[in-house]
Amino acid sequence: MKALCTLPAAALVLGALARPFTPEDLVESTRLGHPVISPDGTSVAFVQTRYSIEKKRQFSQLVVQALGAHLQIDSPAMVVDFSKDARPNPPSSASATPESEDAASKHRLEPSQPVWLSSEELGFVATDAKTHQSTVYSVHNTGKHWSKPRAVFTAPVPISSVQYNAVSNTLVFIANVYNGTTTLDETAELDVADQERDDTAQVFDELWVRHWDSFVTPKLPQIHTVQLRSHSSNTKPKHKPKNIIKDSDVDGRLEAADSFVISPNGQHVVFVAKRPGRDYAWRTTSYVYVADIDGSSASPINDNGRGASSSPVFSSDGSRIAYVQMASPTYEADRNQIHIYSVEDKTTIDVAVNWDRSPSDLLWADDNTLLAAYNEYGRNKLAKIDIASGTVTPVIEEHSVGLMQHVPHSNELLISYSALDSPTDLYKVSIDDGSIKRVTQLNPQLGSSVFLSAPEDVVFEGAEGSSIHGFLLRPPNFDASQTYPLAYVIHGGPQGSFTDAWSTRWNLNIFAAAGFVTVALDFEGSTGYGQNFTDAIRNQWGGKPFESLMKSLDQLLDSHPYIDRNRLTALGASYGGYQINWINAHSTAFKALVNHDGMFSTVSTYYSTDELYFPETEFEGVPFDEQARQNYEKWSPERNVHKWKTPTLVIHSEKDYRLVVSEGLSTFTALRRQGVPARFVYFPDENHWVLKPANSLRWHREVLGWITQWTRKDTIGESQSQKFVVQGEHLN
Repeated sequence: MKALCTLPAAALVLGALARPFTPEDLVESTRLGHPVISPDGTSVAFVQTRYSIEKKRQFSQLVVQALGAHLQIDSPAMVVDFSKDARPNPPSSASATPESEDAASKHRLEPSQPVWLSSEELGFVATDAKTHQSTVYSVHNTGKHWSKPRAVFTAPVPISSVQYNAVSNTLVFIANVYNGTTTLDETAELDVADQERDDTAQVFDELWVRHWDSFVTPKLPQIHTVQLRSHSSNTKPKHKPKNIIKDSDVDGRLEAADSFVISPNGQHVVFVAKRPGRDYAWRTTSYVYVADIDGSSASPINDNGRGASSSPVFSSDGSRIAYVQMASPTYEADRNQIHIYSVEDKTTIDVAVNWDRSPSDLLWADDNTLLAAYNEYGRNKLAKIDIASGTVTPVIEEHSVGLMQHVPHSNELLISYSALDSPTDLYKVSIDDGSIKRVTQLNPQLGSSVFLSAPEDVVFEGAEGSSIHGFLLRPPNFDASQTYPLAYVIHGGPQGSFTDAWSTRWNLNIFAAAGFVTVALDFEGSTGYGQNFTDAIRNQWGGKPFESLMKSLDQLLDSHPYIDRNRLTALGASYGGYQINWINAHSTAFKALVNHDGMFSTVSTYYSTDELYFPETEFEGVPFDEQARQNYEKWSPERNVHKWKTPTLVIHSEKDYRLVVSEGLSTFTALRRQGVPARFVYFPDENHWVLKPANSLRWHREVLGWITQWTRKDTIGESQSQKFVVQGEHLN
């Protein structure tokens, strides 16, 4: 398969038509929301967002793109266009849109969650920032333009993951509700009462107390349905929304917002949930449930399963449900095994049992074939799987497939698709031969006028003879006779992978464009190389991965003489941040380090993190068990801080509840108390990831400034002001 974007030969050497890629380019790039295909298969709707640095505004646009058979990309139709001040504390005079606009104006509604009500009627959700009420609006395609939005249904609380089934004429959505309530109005009333309390105490008797970036509340995300009356000009609900799982034995904490699917006949909803219990924080077990659309029953189809379940999907006739489930009840990175459940017989078969990969998203290609997305060798691939034999046949093997949906009345899929040197766009792919056709071009400004370095596969020998794969990107205007600093980027997870995919966080081309040879490797613990390789990091956090990284670094330097051995930097986030702290005590190869949301102490992390099943699996027990405690102590960076010498940039965020902010503060304290040059960057409003555009820009400036400062040929080893230049702006 050809590359997603091929630079013209003239662009390989920077000139007037090709300039370096910058953090500003990344932050201001247009980003794709979840796409939905019209019932007739002729159009796709999605929300695209972009940020303006100059205007300090976030733009959200609901657009409709044609899915024509021709090769030319049509301009999308703008349905709703909205913008708002993106500053943390905008002036009170700043408004989203002019006050003269009425409430249903296309410019007053922030669109989200598009949903087709018919091939000519498109719905979307807008949530009022003051009242927190969510309204489903609809617009009609008149043939020449899209009509003014009309309210279809308003919920008194925020709703998400909206879907629609035309057969039963039913909207299905998720709303966070208080346990025991029977209506959304009751939840809204309790929200008001909670805001009027005299005190602010939150009380917990069991774990979780908080998860990811939020404290757990008494409210549960549960599935609701509302049936609509359908008329050509008056689509309204027949009755109030009904919670279809409140009377089941689950608590509604769905694995993911989009983890439910409506049956083709509109009579059932399949979803994933964990059962409530004392072990919620240290078990991953979840089940696939089938609920009646009227809420009369909800029961699991895999009650004998032990691990985490995901990706349930109905066959075209609704008679079977395919899903994946892990075997271990405590391991979030176990291999996903494909299962198919017969609704009539209530029996389950396993598919492709001997396939040593971990498929994620599933679709039905036909009655005999599944489609599966999976990670392998640094790519997110797509394959067909014969149900009877388990034979796996690749459809797409290059770059990275993201979302995928079947295009109605065709043998094609709509996929999101990207590469390290090509931003995410929508494509159509033939299920038969894997041929692709581009549907969107969201970022034409990142074409031939901006240089994006093409990744090169590299393979080295790691610990115990393991094969370590990764990517190398060269700087613009690369000249092999010159020498360049190195950005050695270490991924988090640790059960993750550096894939040939575009990212708005840790985009490897950002480091290459700043003048660094950029290398990112998949060490032990990474996914896509077989389950044994993924499992090899268990109780080896500072062992095999560190050895593989350092052995690979030696081979990299020996085989690439244009990398300056005296100007090496290493950067990592999460587990990568842990590895940065470990490297600081066990290697003097690097001139500078960057630790984003890393781990300082394995013991303190256990007692402050949210998902206890993670450290209990990684370190083979709990730290209050005498034998397991030795594992925690052995691999804790805190035990070796007296060896730290390398200048380190430490970044951490307040709402990171996976690795709490004290881990970053402790790292910074240990560095500065010993006189090691360090800098601490703190984001009070971010979580484990830095997501807000202006914060992302600051993150990039701090990181690039730090590694540039310590690798300039004329200032190596000196503590001076940052020298990285962002579009002509000198950083101080």
